[in-house]
Amino acid sequence: MAASLSCPCGDITQKIQLDPTTDHSHLQLCHCSNCRSTTGLLCASYYLMQHEPATLDGLQIYQESPHVSRLFCRTCGAHIFARLELNGRYLVASGVLGASDTPHVESIQHWKIQDTVDGGLSTFLPGWPSAETCALQAYCEDTSSSAGLNFNLRSNSNSNSNTNPQDTSLEQHIKLLRAQCHCGGIEFYITAPDVSSSEAWSPWPDLLVPYHSGSSDNPEDIKWWLRDGETKYLAGTCSCTSCRQGSGFPIQTWAFIPKSNILNADQSPLTFGRGTMRQYRSSPGVFREFCSCCGANVFWHNAERPSIVDVSVGLLKGDAARVEGWLEWATGRVSFAELAIQKDLIRMLEVGLRNYRNSPL
Repeated sequence: MAASLSCPCGDITQKIQLDPTTDHSHLQLCHCSNCRSTTGLLCASYYLMQHEPATLDGLQIYQESPHVSRLFCRTCGAHIFARLELNGRYLVASGVLGASDTPHVESIQHWKIQDTVDGGLSTFLPGWPSAETCALQAYCEDTSSSAGLNFNLRSNSNSNSNTNPQDTSLEQHIKLLRAQCHCGGIEFYITAPDVSSSEAWSPWPDLLVPYHSGSSDNPEDIKWWLRDGETKYLAGTCSCTSCRQGSGFPIQTWAFIPKSNILNADQSPLTFGRGTMRQYRSSPGVFREFCSCCGANVFWHNAERPSIVDVSVGLLKGDAARVEGWLEWATGRVSFAELAIQKDLIRMLEVGLRNYRNSPL
């Protein structure tokens, strides 16, 4: 099956062949700790290719383990390929294919759910086939959560396992949620909601970003990013074209955090561009940050709403993947579902979100 791919900045455009022996209508979502910390999302999905790419020009290669390397655009950070080091096979990220080339989704397989503790995004996609092994087993082999990834380093639990003395000292003074990409080049902290969280302002009344002149404004100054009695932050899912192409995957997951509640690793106020962080201007006044080493999606922010930052949930090192001690998930809709290419997948997600909202506690 022939397909075309492209990234948001246009530096990476290729024609490829998907593996003809694979049923691509069965989408495999991997929830392992490595997929989450290298992409910034709650899961990743790829299609097996028939041949290797025609060129790797413009791609940054990050070897995350002896088994797999990730390849992403150096300019915009979009994940494009993964390479299986044991056999040299390539896979293409499922979100970078053109609309006419993207396979329809008939069923979903979840893999490595145990790494999430709470099920991660699979909780919002129930009732479809799941498996602990899949055709991509070599791809995710030996990538389960480990002390080396520090997956449970920041937690709402009382356990201090896997923490170091410096982290314990910090927690004694302030409640912190740590965020870190796979390579460790980007690290920051999120503080619990406080007075400054309510001082932030948004020009629109909910998590949907206006993309046309008719978008509603926020005259009542609704603090929609604060939830549960202003003790948690809002998190949501997005399937817009920019998020899909910018990450390389069909479902982006964001937490909406006031900039005043995000600290650099040294506890100073957030500064964009520290460490391995690189910025890409996806449109006038709109910016995305990603790790220039491992490719993790990190932030989305814009000039219209400077005091609220979208943070990639897959980087958060809480006690479980959805970090529900800190976040309340939006279940009413998937943002920009009308722009999704894999509409079957997004319809499944919307049903799963509604079922989760209506399920008894």
